[in-house]
Amino acid sequence: MSDREGGRATEGQDVRQAGDGDPGCDQHREHRCSHPVGEGAHGGQRRELSHFGVKVAIIEPGFFKTFVTSTPVISRNFQEAWEKASPEVKEAYGERFLAHSLKVIGLLDKMCSQDLSLVTNCMEHALTACHPRTRYSSGWDAKLIYLPMSYMPTFLVDALVNLSSSRPAKAM
Repeated sequence: MSDREGGRATEGQDVRQAGDGDPGCDQHREHRCSHPVGEGAHGGQRRELSHFGVKVAIIEPGFFKTFVTSTPVISRNFQEAWEKASPEVKEAYGERFLAHSLKVIGLLDKMCSQDLSLVTNCMEHALTACHPRTRYSSGWDAKLIYLPMSYMPTFLVDALVNLSSSRPAKAM
């Protein structure tokens, strides 16, 4: 990319961009947390670089089968976080929370797409098209779940997420 000639850049969000490290921070929560984080960072880059003729395309993928979404790795990391947690945290969340969370992590394989070409096709289009889009969503879950959720009111998204989330033992 040259400042004189302009250019293009693609930015993709990563499920690891956010997550607070507590035992309740499952992969879905990390994805939901990363969306606004990535949105703000990428939007700022897009606006700032536009002054230099650089077009930034934001790629918002769904879940894909990679090392980051590997069920054994996530389960092991979750279990390690649980073992390192203080007795107060373990008591507050309870053993049922741990069991339910590990069960949900086990379902991740069914949610993940194996076709990584969906993401690379978005990148290719963003870099080579005469008129690239500002945003790309790759994967059915991104198009049918996460994108519509980004337009919903926060209270509604919270209600939907809480229906499927594990509740700590000492939740109010």
